[in-house]
Amino acid sequence: MENKKDTTIFNDVAIALLMALLYNLSGMINTTFLSSTDVVIVSAFIPEGIALAGALIYGYKVLPGIFIGQLLLAQFAWSNALAATAVASVNTLEAYIAYKLFYKLKLSRELNHIKDLIGLVLIITLVLQPFSAILGNHILAWTHIICEDKIWHDTLLWWTGNVMGQILITPMLLLIYANKDKLKLHYIILSVLAPLAYNYLIQTYMDITNVSLLLLMTLPISMFIAIKNITYGVIVSVSLAIGYTYLTHLDIGTFAQDQSPIDNIINLNYFILSHILLTLLIGILFRDKERAIHELKSMAHFDYLTGLPNRHLLREKIQHAVIMASDYHQKSAICYIDLDGFKKINDLYGHNVGDETLKTVVKRIKLHMKPQDTLLRIGGDEFLLIISEIRDDELDGTLNELLISARKPMHIDNKDIQISFSIGVSICPKHGTTVKDLMSKADDAMYKAKEEGKNQIHYA
Repeated sequence: MENKKDTTIFNDVAIALLMALLYNLSGMINTTFLSSTDVVIVSAFIPEGIALAGALIYGYKVLPGIFIGQLLLAQFAWSNALAATAVASVNTLEAYIAYKLFYKLKLSRELNHIKDLIGLVLIITLVLQPFSAILGNHILAWTHIICEDKIWHDTLLWWTGNVMGQILITPMLLLIYANKDKLKLHYIILSVLAPLAYNYLIQTYMDITNVSLLLLMTLPISMFIAIKNITYGVIVSVSLAIGYTYLTHLDIGTFAQDQSPIDNIINLNYFILSHILLTLLIGILFRDKERAIHELKSMAHFDYLTGLPNRHLLREKIQHAVIMASDYHQKSAICYIDLDGFKKINDLYGHNVGDETLKTVVKRIKLHMKPQDTLLRIGGDEFLLIISEIRDDELDGTLNELLISARKPMHIDNKDIQISFSIGVSICPKHGTTVKDLMSKADDAMYKAKEEGKNQIHYA
């Protein structure tokens, strides 16, 4: 027990230290290669995206790492311990708010639906970054890092850089974490390197000055990949964004035109934001579509009322009994169950009472089933029970228990309901080794049970 506790503490410390390292390292890269004012990153501030993803995945464990990473980064940039400590505290509190709010709104970190993406974007733009940018810049003004007349100018730039960093990086990291067991390393590498090479070629050899034209040349690629696999599509989009940002730093390409650096960065941010959001939207929409198709196919094989397999799975289930008889010499009973007088219940009391009666019947039958047995609903008041691994001395007892259970009165919607079963039984392999023969003989036996007075069992 003590070892397990020590391991947990070690893991928590490792996660916090890793977050501190990633935050600080990515921040140093950001300040070196991406456009900034004296204190504020204008383009995507990557550490914020890493911190938010870490908070949503690991919760409180990463908060010390965020604090340490931001503290070291701020201390290096400003050489003011008070300002660095205060801003690090704000960023840590921002991550805490994100974690609490994200799960309070019941959003999924797997970004399963459009509402998860929209919720994440709204939290970032309307809650986290207004909080961080306003409070952070007032701290910088109070500690004389910036002039008071620059507070709102730098607040806007802070908001822009942090929003860009979180929208660009956080969804990618969440998707990678959610799908880590399905991703292939060589596809990840290809998703990073191929866009960078394509990016370099079109920026070096084509004089593209129009942002919309550049979008037309790059966006369809990431969207097409996102339709196939959203995670790889988003990695492509992020790779393109980072590539264009670095080329802009080198004063190459579309976003290094003869205008002010801030205007170029605004155009770059527009490109990045359009790219990543459209790629995410298309990827999630198509993933939703695939999930809906899969669910519809699954629903087609199950009864909507009882949740039981329906006639579509009948052949598969009986064929399994045939295989077990052939390969393992195990006998199975194919029991065709018809509810006596069910039509009268529907006519007298309505379909709502009839539906509740069927649900109660299913619960009663399941009480007498083994885990390996199968119950299907194959008609309005008809069920098929496949009893596996039967012994002759047990089958009669089980089926008679079903008859007794069926006759017990049901109290539904203030009405006393009573039904009985007529059961026809065929034995596999005794009465056949094909689905057609076994079903036909069980069906015939059930009708004979009806003809002989109902509420009884008849064997083929």
